[in-house]
Amino acid sequence: MGIQLADAGHDFTIFDRADGFGGTWRNNTYPGAACDVPSHFYSYSFALNPRWSKTFANQPEILAYLEKVAAEYGLGGHLVAHSRVTELRWADEIQRWHVTTADGTTNEFDAVVTAVGMLDVPNIPEIPGADRFRGRTFHSSEWDHTKSTAGERVASIGTGASAIQYVPEIAAEAAHLTVFQRTPIWVSPRYDEPFTPEQQALFESDPDEARKVRHEAFIAYESANFDADSEMTHGLTDMARDYLARKVTDPELRAKLTPSYPVGCKRPLQSRAWFPTFARPNVTLETTPIDAFTERGLCTADGVEHEFDTVIYGTGFHAADYLLSLDVYGIGGRRLCDDWREGAEAYLGTVVPGYPNLFTLYGPNTNGVTSIIYILEAQAEFVRRILDEMAAAGVRAIDVRRDVHDDYNDEIQRAMQGTVWMANCNNYYRHANGKVVTQFPYSGTTFVDMLARVKLDEFDRKG
Repeated sequence: MGIQLADAGHDFTIFDRADGFGGTWRNNTYPGAACDVPSHFYSYSFALNPRWSKTFANQPEILAYLEKVAAEYGLGGHLVAHSRVTELRWADEIQRWHVTTADGTTNEFDAVVTAVGMLDVPNIPEIPGADRFRGRTFHSSEWDHTKSTAGERVASIGTGASAIQYVPEIAAEAAHLTVFQRTPIWVSPRYDEPFTPEQQALFESDPDEARKVRHEAFIAYESANFDADSEMTHGLTDMARDYLARKVTDPELRAKLTPSYPVGCKRPLQSRAWFPTFARPNVTLETTPIDAFTERGLCTADGVEHEFDTVIYGTGFHAADYLLSLDVYGIGGRRLCDDWREGAEAYLGTVVPGYPNLFTLYGPNTNGVTSIIYILEAQAEFVRRILDEMAAAGVRAIDVRRDVHDDYNDEIQRAMQGTVWMANCNNYYRHANGKVVTQFPYSGTTFVDMLARVKLDEFDRKG
């Protein structure tokens, strides 16, 4: 977004609570952190990286790439680091946004773009007695690197996308590791191949070769069918079931690890290390629900006390609660969290009626069907275009029409029916009322094409 604004000559400021660029790839430093989208596709189309080390890059490599791109485009001068935005408030009388940071400072802006994503607020379950536990606890996104887990008795709560990466990494050196599983997950083999020096040299000398690798990943996502009864869904479920059967021979353990829903209902996961971890003598899979913390560990519903030195929350994020870290007030003092009480909605995941000149990147219903970088590029280009068109037309503020917004979101929810995201599982895609608020039910190119067709006449103009 910064690159688009700079290229258009806009005056802008980037606030970030961290000490630099990188977002989730700066925050999540847990052992084994990596992307599950191929590296060449999980990167900017205008800043290809010929030196990706392997199919799925790890966190340090992705962070270094993002920092390099930000530096090359001179974004450092626009960054206000260590500055967490807490409130956005639209001022009707001056038609500007008041942006307040955690230190109490308030600044005025003509437009605001939120780029906090949907994986920014850790989901830490409220387990009774947590304050009594004498050991340490931390969420996977806030990994405690001050002390190793080697030689410790460790509990990992949750079996999602983060846990599947850090659990195998810490298992070898822990005195004992207990993985608390509420719901089993489907896991497929991860085909993570290194790029040879010859391939990297070729990508550097001939960018079209890198684009071919990128395009192959793009086509794979574009051809996906997320209907619950699609051939793809059945095929992936059968493959995951066969993989589980091959890797876990103990029938009791295999039964505990077997989901009752199709692949895709929860976030699809890939790993060659997950199942072998449970064959280790120092690793236990615990499926009995947790009742409470004790001073020495966790007590499960069967009355057994499990003693631990460290408890790790691999419990994900409040993904369905968009902009949870911000207090946003629009026209007439209306509050976004109230408007989104029944589930977040936005027109093409980017603009919301009642909140003029507010744009959300990675907003509601923009997830799941392609590389999020592809979606974000389209959104950034859209925001730049709309701001440019506003300037050219002498329009100070725009507010997306309610009928345009509602018709779009009605269509999105109709299209959700029959998808794998609404099958028989609990997932972070859905609001508490069951509404899918994170996923886009069509292809990535469909989203990009729809966004490119948006015109200013779909907005009410102000000023």
